Amino acid sequence: MELLPKDRRILEKGLMEFRPFGVDPDGTRIRDVSGISIRSIVDYLEDCMAKKEGNGARAVDDLCRLLNERIPDPTYHVTQDFLRNAWNSYSYEFVSFMREFGIVLSGDPRFNFNAGKERNVSPLLQILGRPFTLSQIYSMWPYFGQKYAKDSVIFSVGSVTDRSAVLKLQFTERTHRQFGPYMKRCAELVCQSAKGGLAMVPEKVHGLPLATVKDLKCMAEGDPCCEWEFTWTPHSGRPLAWLASGALPALAAFAYCRFFLPTLSLAESFGLSLLPALTVWAASSRLFRKKVAQLEGLILEQDRVVDTRHEELREVYLEQAQISVELRRKILQIEELNVGLEAKILERTTELERVNRELRAANEQLRELDHLKSAFVSIVSHELRTPMTSIKGYVENILDGLAGGLTEKQSYYLTRVKLNTERLTRMVNDLLDLSRIEDPEKCHDYLQPMPLSIKDLAIEVVESFQPMARQRSITVKADHPASLPFLRADRDKLHRILTNLIGNAIKFTPAGGEVLVETTVRTDDSLQICVSDTGCGIPSHEHDKIFDKFFRGAAIPEEARGAGLGLAITKSLVELHGGRIWLESGPGKGSRFFFSLPLTLPVSSSTNL
Repeated sequence: MELLPKDRRILEKGLMEFRPFGVDPDGTRIRDVSGISIRSIVDYLEDCMAKKEGNGARAVDDLCRLLNERIPDPTYHVTQDFLRNAWNSYSYEFVSFMREFGIVLSGDPRFNFNAGKERNVSPLLQILGRPFTLSQIYSMWPYFGQKYAKDSVIFSVGSVTDRSAVLKLQFTERTHRQFGPYMKRCAELVCQSAKGGLAMVPEKVHGLPLATVKDLKCMAEGDPCCEWEFTWTPHSGRPLAWLASGALPALAAFAYCRFFLPTLSLAESFGLSLLPALTVWAASSRLFRKKVAQLEGLILEQDRVVDTRHEELREVYLEQAQISVELRRKILQIEELNVGLEAKILERTTELERVNRELRAANEQLRELDHLKSAFVSIVSHELRTPMTSIKGYVENILDGLAGGLTEKQSYYLTRVKLNTERLTRMVNDLLDLSRIEDPEKCHDYLQPMPLSIKDLAIEVVESFQPMARQRSITVKADHPASLPFLRADRDKLHRILTNLIGNAIKFTPAGGEVLVETTVRTDDSLQICVSDTGCGIPSHEHDKIFDKFFRGAAIPEEARGAGLGLAITKSLVELHGGRIWLESGPGKGSRFFFSLPLTLPVSSSTNL
């Protein structure tokens, strides 16, 4: 992979490629950079912008916004509180974006160096480091470095003197993958932060001037690692104390030799006086090293305990962060489903409203057309009935011989004319009745209800069909209970209902068949009448159409077919009485037509009739 020069920033890549925290897709826990480092950047940005513009909190909000714009998965979006949690851990790619945004928001190209100076040396490190010399502190660079960057950076120490230390830093393969072609620029940002913090160690720990730093190698320039030499002013307090502690015994020994051993030369007296000084200096140095070793061991032990606890807490918070991510993902999925569902509901509702509007318009148009049709049928029927009556009258007069004698052939033809005229007249009357029933303005006085005996009416209608039935060798019977309640209905319309049903039954029953009229009392205060036959039957797929206007079954013989209005009128008359009509039939099984009528007309009918 070809690396871009260090002036090419990682912000150029657009969205982040790696997860910023939690767990990688392969299940590896992300802990490249400690939350302590992230919090130090946030705190420094807030302090810096508070001094510069007086509103540091807004700068941190802007930082969160900029970061979230680069995180493709909303479940990993961050907040101020989240970034300030020291127990979290982050990927190095995320930290690089954060460092770049720190430069953008602060307007300071040395933002990361200054942030390292002000925030990288934690108060804990300042306290723990005071018993140690600067050489010892810089020697522990790998130990402290691993606290803030787990398995993402390799820390090492070169030569260390009492005035200087050479420190090295290089990235692991995991970090190289995250930086990609922008590794040089990202390395420069890491170097600036590290150098700023390390330069402040003398001042933060011992109150000495800042260490000077010299770049020996830099990954931003193409070197395999970053290597720096830090130089500082050594602490002078301890050598002076050692000199003072050894000088007193030396002076005492020198005075003793001069007064009590005058035979010794000046050189011999001076040499003997150095022995107690050297002894004191050696003992003091040994005691100091022992105390330092004990203190170092104690501090390291305490730090080990703290570090262990710190790691445990980091693991707990890392797991909590992952759980939080999963919960947010589920919530987002639910919200997306809700949004999708709402959109679909809105779309369906809009579509239904459109269809309903179209249906209302179509229904209104159909009602208008139906009204026009009914008016047309009524007018035509009225106009036809008058000439048909006249034709029938003239034909009857001719048949009666008023115009002279007729031959047998003439009489036959005129009889056929009379029968067809009567048939056409019945059809015209049916059309008039149907148009009146279907017109709300005309049907309010169509029924003339009165108390009547359904048994007597049924017997009357059956008797009227007996001649036709005997002529066709069909038996017509009635079966009624001995006691039936009176029914309030329109006698003429009920007579027509029975006439239509019984007439159809006889018409479609072959010779030798049977037609039966039965009446029963239902438990819902209604009467049920059934007209059954042993005819050809009606297929089930025609049951829903049998009561439609102008419908004629496919199995009906041509000579038996009517206009298809009888059952439509029958159904309308039954429903005008507040009843209902239905059938049970099948091919070759005959037919049974049922209709039920309430013993008392419903209020809506009786008040309008």
